[in-house]
Amino acid sequence: MNLNIRPATAADMASAVPLLLDSGEQLLIDIFGNGERDSAYQYLCYAWSNGYGQYGFQNHWVACIDDKVVGLMTCWHDKLPADFDRDTLSSITEHFGLDKSIDVVMRSQRFSAALHPPLVTELGIGHLSVASDARRQGVGRALLGVAEEKARELKKFAMVLDVEVSNETARQFYQALGFGEHQHAAPFLQMIRAVRPS
Repeated sequence: MNLNIRPATAADMASAVPLLLDSGEQLLIDIFGNGERDSAYQYLCYAWSNGYGQYGFQNHWVACIDDKVVGLMTCWHDKLPADFDRDTLSSITEHFGLDKSIDVVMRSQRFSAALHPPLVTELGIGHLSVASDARRQGVGRALLGVAEEKARELKKFAMVLDVEVSNETARQFYQALGFGEHQHAAPFLQMIRAVRPS
């Protein structure tokens, strides 16, 4: 198996956006689709190709097996560009228009209260997703390895991620890789792992 991890590009959209949606399907459909999967998918395609902000390709890595995209991940930290949040909001208003975007932001606020942003000493991991036919082949582990390299580069002491409490499979996967339970705010559980020395 030839596994390669690289920065994402706009051209990865057809493979990457379904993985992005899978990474938090119910949450993303609720926020960006108001319950409609297609609406959420269309927004994520727009945001991905736009490049910037939370859902743009520029802040994602993809894992490829023989040039086929099979995994996805992003990282958040205190050294993100100053306009990161503004770019995320711009992609929402450009796609939905001003009136609908206010509803999107309001729905988003309901969930963001339960999500813990990373501290200055932490690297936040998000949108981690592996295609169903590529699981149990080390793809998720390899993506987390890239995140740990990034954490060391940024001099972070820990990696954190939020997982839905009900997602037992994901929780067990992270626990097997050394993550422990950290903070709980329904419906999410934040998990944490110390960054190992290189």
